[in-house]
Amino acid sequence: MTPTPISYILGGILIAISLFLVIAVLLQSSKSKGISGTIAGGAETFFGKNKGKSIDKKLTLLTVIVSIVFVALVLVVYVSQFDPHYDANTAILKYFGIF
Repeated sequence: MTPTPISYILGGILIAISLFLVIAVLLQSSKSKGISGTIAGGAETFFGKNKGKSIDKKLTLLTVIVSIVFVALVLVVYVSQFDPHYDANTAILKYFGIF
């Protein structure tokens, strides 16, 4: 199967999403209250704690959404490799019944 422009685009999107997921998971704070929380300290005020929690919630939600998109995109790329006469430019449109 010869690569098409859409396969390069999908590959680039997969690489970008995977890098985002690695960074997003590393940025999330730990749920455990171990010794790292004591050493790091963090914001001790009421508003500081809530602000940190809201940012973590947003980051967690964004990570879940991007993970779902990542899995869906991987499945589309995987399924598209089976047909030797696969046309990557119209496969997604055909899947959704548009073409």
